[in-house]
Amino acid sequence: MHSNSPLQAHVISHRNDPNESAIYYTIQILDKSGDNWRIDRRFSQFEDLLKKLKVFFGEQLPSLPKKKYITFLIGRSQDDIEKRKIGLDQFIQELVNRPEIVASNPFKDFFEIDKNAKEIIVNPPQLIFQFKDFQLGIRDFILNSESGLMFVLTSDCSVINRIDAYLTNRKGPWESEKDEVTQIAVGSVECWHQTQNGEFQKLWAKLYNSQAITCYWDHIASVLLVGLDSGSINYLIVLEKEGFQRYQESQEIEQHKGRIMGLYYDRRNKYIHSISKDHKYKVFNLRMKELILYQTSMNQPVYQQVMKEEKFLLVIDMAKSLFMIQKKGLFIDHSRNYLFSISHENGVIIIIDIQNPGQEQFAKQITNLNGKIKSREISWSSKRGEIYVGNVDGTVTIWDARNSNQLFVLKAHDSDITKLQWLDSEKTLVTASKDKRIKVWQLPQFWRDPKIMEKENQIENQLTFKKLRESLFFNSKIQIDMEIGENEDNDMIIWDQPQKKQSGNSFEDLTELK
Repeated sequence: MHSNSPLQAHVISHRNDPNESAIYYTIQILDKSGDNWRIDRRFSQFEDLLKKLKVFFGEQLPSLPKKKYITFLIGRSQDDIEKRKIGLDQFIQELVNRPEIVASNPFKDFFEIDKNAKEIIVNPPQLIFQFKDFQLGIRDFILNSESGLMFVLTSDCSVINRIDAYLTNRKGPWESEKDEVTQIAVGSVECWHQTQNGEFQKLWAKLYNSQAITCYWDHIASVLLVGLDSGSINYLIVLEKEGFQRYQESQEIEQHKGRIMGLYYDRRNKYIHSISKDHKYKVFNLRMKELILYQTSMNQPVYQQVMKEEKFLLVIDMAKSLFMIQKKGLFIDHSRNYLFSISHENGVIIIIDIQNPGQEQFAKQITNLNGKIKSREISWSSKRGEIYVGNVDGTVTIWDARNSNQLFVLKAHDSDITKLQWLDSEKTLVTASKDKRIKVWQLPQFWRDPKIMEKENQIENQLTFKKLRESLFFNSKIQIDMEIGENEDNDMIIWDQPQKKQSGNSFEDLTELK
């Protein structure tokens, strides 16, 4: 039994049902508290389980044994059935050894967990609120829980709709270039504020002829930057003393020719830093109204700007592995000086120690984890020691950083996750998606009851439990792993165990974090 898994299961036998002309495979299940039961499943039910699990875990799943072509003339031999039983048992073992799969609803339904072993069920996140009055898909948002202020960027996610809007909004030759024509909105920024009764109210919205991609808010300077798909940056002044009721000033700066991917405002010098999808990094001086720095990466990776306290940090090709890092898919922990990034292409999570201010040249990659491909966003809770990754299939993968394991996969939205924000004071995770919704999730204090887990550990080490396990599985000639690993809990965030790559990849040694 895997140390992180609350149960053990094996395909111990098979039987032929003459009434249905079908073969059933018997699965023996044992949890750490000593509860045990059996279920019978057809091969088609295994196929259905795999199909449902792919909704949560994509292709990071084991394979079922291949089907053999069967006709009424060529039936199944006993050898074929036995080989399939062994293949199904291997499939079950890989599922059981992954806690995040055991916690999923398809797994619980297939193994009848609710009926036989409720104590092993993981406490799922609870949806406590959602914003659903948006007309367009969510691209980005900034939520300040202290001031109750929220800026939301929306964009039309339909290519056909955007083309129609571009043609409709196009200026005629008789119209002034200064005239703003936005008959059909392609993007927008909305300002929401929390009232005294706790509800959020929309104060104003600004429409754009281009998709609104990313934003940056400096609450001290009251400056909001909105990066557009056209390469322009909208500079807005939104004053708190006026209750954020409107924006005071609006300037559109044509900074890039490609989509804006990252923004930063230096309030001391009134500089706007930006990066674009066309691999260019620029700095614009608002006082002088001129570009003071222009740099292209040529064949090098895209640059990413990050604010660290009052300093501006430029991360370039760190450890030869941070390729194409942009604002999306990046998070900075300022207290620990860690940079977290997620690759959209292969799902690899990279953690970098960016060192203290002034020592950035000594930044080094600490480790990497292997997640789901086509991941879009990443966030992190230092106190909980958890990493949150948003994916294009609408799921959020929650990682336990203490042992490099996935804890839970949350089906949060019906479309791409575009933004995640962890609110430490509220102990909530905020998710946004192209499905035009922003949701607030309450995460459990404990994924499983510590008292139940302590009781399981005591039972598991008793001689009677070991004898029960041997009696259940010995006769089926299944090898029992008697070694029970221990996972020590502490306050340090440590990658102290080898992390398994899924889908047949090799192992990688992970390094301890400070």
